Amino acid sequence: MALADACRRRVREFKPQELANTAWAFATARIEAPQLYAAIAVAAPSRLSEFKPQELANTAWAFATAGVEATQLFAAIADAAPSRVGEFNAQELANTAWAYATAGVEAPELFAAIAGTASSRLGEFNPQGLTNTAWAFATAGVAAPQLFAAIAGAVPSRVGEFNPQDLANTAWAFATAGVEAPQLFAAIADAAPSRVGEFNPQNLANTAWAFATASVKVPKLFAAIAGAGASRLDEFNSQGLANTAWAFATAGVEAPQLFAAIANAVPSRVGEFNPQNLANTAWAFATASVKVPKLFAAIAGAASSLVGEFNPQNLANTAWAFATAGVAAPQLFAAIADAAPSRLDEFNPQVLANTAWAFATAGVEAPQLYAAIAVAAPSRLSEFKPQELANTAWAFATAGVEAPQLFAAIADAAPSRLDEFNPQALANTAWAFATASVEAPPLFAAITGAGASRLDEFKPQDLANTAWTFATAGVKAPQLFAAIADAAPSRLDEFNPQDLTNTAWAFATTGMEAPELFAAIPGAASSRMGEFNPQDLANTAWAFACVDWKIDPEFFAELAQGAVTDLDALGDRGLSQLHLASLHFSLEWPNRSSALSNHKQMLQLAYQRQDPSPSQLQRDVATALDRVGWTPHIFEHVTEEGLSLDVAQPDTKRAVEVDGPYHYLKGTKVENGSTRFKSRLLRRLGWDVAHIPFFEWDALDDERAKDDYLRERLQMFGTAQA
Repeated sequence: MALADACRRRVREFKPQELANTAWAFATARIEAPQLYAAIAVAAPSRLSEFKPQELANTAWAFATAGVEATQLFAAIADAAPSRVGEFNAQELANTAWAYATAGVEAPELFAAIAGTASSRLGEFNPQGLTNTAWAFATAGVAAPQLFAAIAGAVPSRVGEFNPQDLANTAWAFATAGVEAPQLFAAIADAAPSRVGEFNPQNLANTAWAFATASVKVPKLFAAIAGAGASRLDEFNSQGLANTAWAFATAGVEAPQLFAAIANAVPSRVGEFNPQNLANTAWAFATASVKVPKLFAAIAGAASSLVGEFNPQNLANTAWAFATAGVAAPQLFAAIADAAPSRLDEFNPQVLANTAWAFATAGVEAPQLYAAIAVAAPSRLSEFKPQELANTAWAFATAGVEAPQLFAAIADAAPSRLDEFNPQALANTAWAFATASVEAPPLFAAITGAGASRLDEFKPQDLANTAWTFATAGVKAPQLFAAIADAAPSRLDEFNPQDLTNTAWAFATTGMEAPELFAAIPGAASSRMGEFNPQDLANTAWAFACVDWKIDPEFFAELAQGAVTDLDALGDRGLSQLHLASLHFSLEWPNRSSALSNHKQMLQLAYQRQDPSPSQLQRDVATALDRVGWTPHIFEHVTEEGLSLDVAQPDTKRAVEVDGPYHYLKGTKVENGSTRFKSRLLRRLGWDVAHIPFFEWDALDDERAKDDYLRERLQMFGTAQA
């Protein structure tokens, strides 16, 4: 310290070498001397022309190492050095680059000059010089493809000379710079495993991070790091813990002992974690499917009070992690929901989509957040990737949040880009619009075309969901359904019970014939009947009854037996489906009984509760029937079996059914499966039914035209009256 004071007072008497050596000495000795550094920073710039290359490099290195800001000094060296880099030796080139990167000082001309000179002289560099040069350019974010290519060529043959830090930092530099260097990574991956015991915690974490970031698969190296790291986690800092977990999750490497050790270490140290470390740790455990309640609880507690410091990516990743892991964290989600809306202009499309997805997946209501996303997203959809468009639509549909402008914007943006959508994105987009009851004919037509030709890429769930979606939306898509009917039968062993159910239900609902598919489903389902939930059983039984299944009563019996074990789990919809299935069974196989027979009254009452209120169209037709003398008749008659008829003459078993829009596939005159099923049951029960389609009735101009129309329709009964 005495020296520092004396040097400061006499700094103007110092020669360039003395200035450089003094700065270097204090930096190397790690002695803080702010006044001395300030004096050198003032004295040196005007004399840099007298500095030798070593003195320029050592001065920059000293200020960077000491962490002393000296804007004018660094600027002066950056001006003086480029024209003289040819005089620099290898260590001086490396140290100068390292200094500017460490100090965070931009100096594009200097870096360009160093890159140009160093590329052809790498044979003079020692391992640390090679490493520090790569590290400096990566840290400074300076692209230098020729330099990195030269380093990548030089390292593999000399990797045995590298110490652990050089190995770790070189891998880190290439990963950070996004430079592909397969031979370099392979050489490091070969050299490192046998030496991981010499790596310090930061080296272990950086090496794992680098290989994960570069997407280089090296199971032997990751296994070695996992073994070395698990027993030394108390030496890791918070960033090292977070980065190690992140690396193993990103690389998709299972390391149960390492994750268990990190999960034990983090909760007591979570107060040391910054927002990014918290977010990355949560993300890693969720991605690796390692659910540790104590860890997530600790992160939730720490993060809730820090969300104001989280950047958008950290907010989204944290929400995504808790949603993916299925961990309830109401305070954390509430904090994110409060913090995010005012900052959505900082969110990129991926962050917007992931945030919406996370809240929807977690089932957390956040009306203000959804409203803000619905306003922010439409004008930016051109920036969204296909997955982000699909996830956003899926999130709003899942959350049950109405967002007409957002859905309209997605419906406009998506059709021209469907060739970029993967099968899941296609399926999820269609699912979202169907679930949200948003009509988008051009979008559905485009998905039909895109999906039908790519079904071999679809997973079973995507196939099932796509069929379910078009059925739910009531959209006619014969080409798509025909393609699914061809693709599915040979893959039914890959379908889970819900996939089997949804596929059968979809074909039945749309009235699309698929005999081979329905013939294959019982074989796939029977051995797994115990995995079906009550609604799956009801949907499947209804679907097979709806398509008039006549081949095997045993499959119906199995479905019925499974369903009656938990009828209390079903609402009126499920019970109604079982009623219709039971009715079909009794008509098709009158000498057989099913487990549903003992619950006939309960099922029928549920079905009758499901009947909609009469429409004005039904009332208008009933009034017209009075005018033409089709009397007496009963309005809204219920048969002994519980089937509702709009207008009926029970004594003669004649009826008029008024078929509104919900009886048809949207935008068509094609009856849906439910309408056909009911008509078939009525015929089997001995009823003659005249159907009045809404589109024919609405086209009639006046009462006289409607009366004439009814007389003609009633001629089928042979009882029309003038």
